[in-house]
Amino acid sequence: MHGFFADAATHIAVLASTIGSTVSLDGFNWNQFLAFLGFGLLGLGLSGSAIGLSIAGCAVTGVKPEKRNLALIVSVLPGTQGIYSFAVGMIAMTKLNVAHPDKWYLTIFAAGLLTGIACLFSGWWQGVVCAAGIKSINQDKMGVGQAMLLGVFPELYAIFSLAFSALLLFRHIK
Repeated sequence: MHGFFADAATHIAVLASTIGSTVSLDGFNWNQFLAFLGFGLLGLGLSGSAIGLSIAGCAVTGVKPEKRNLALIVSVLPGTQGIYSFAVGMIAMTKLNVAHPDKWYLTIFAAGLLTGIACLFSGWWQGVVCAAGIKSINQDKMGVGQAMLLGVFPELYAIFSLAFSALLLFRHIK
């Protein structure tokens, strides 16, 4: 067993030295990399919407037919986090078309990180809250207005992330 690990370590060292000699990071722009990573992080917000919509949508499947339309109204609430992430991405893309986009790279990363993470968890947990509201609608314990009100509470933090990211992206950088 000891020989196996020694051979594996040798192969990894040879592979690393081969890759290191073929991949050069000279001239690599880390700030630009972070900007595009920020765009990628916005995908977390889209994922949050997908997760939340799936959770709430599953709750609709068990609702009585006469209450299904009310449940459908509540089930679509988690979809907004994806819209917020998309909006921040569109605003950030405009900053790549300015005279000196390098001044915006870290701001784009910050906006993507902030919005992506906030919308991931907000959408996910909003789906959980909406599913509970849908169950309560089905059991006549709560009306659709009350279920929507509870579903909007997690939404507030996605709205805060959208607002803060927009403030970051609309400010004037000299």
